[in-house]
Amino acid sequence: MQPAERIYRRTRAGQQASLSQSADVPAEHRRVLELVGTGTHVAVIRAGLRNHPYEHILEWLSKLEQVGLLESVEQPGADDLDFSGNFNRAALAAAHNARG
Repeated sequence: MQPAERIYRRTRAGQQASLSQSADVPAEHRRVLELVGTGTHVAVIRAGLRNHPYEHILEWLSKLEQVGLLESVEQPGADDLDFSGNFNRAALAAAHNARG
């Protein structure tokens, strides 16, 4: 899965690190943690850090995942812009017909 197709979110440890001013967490990493929140697409993170090369952003995301401050999940339904991909037409028809 490409990073451009992932949603990043802070872990509990990431939440604590984003609030701390500890020298253990570099300023760039804290900035990424602030941008991520509870679920942010990598494109939004990239836009928020537009003054930094994309390769650096990917490195930071990878490092933050490795140390357990971030987690990522596959972007659900990237091609399902009308949100119909989860529907089973036959099941919907049967439920409708069962109602009488």
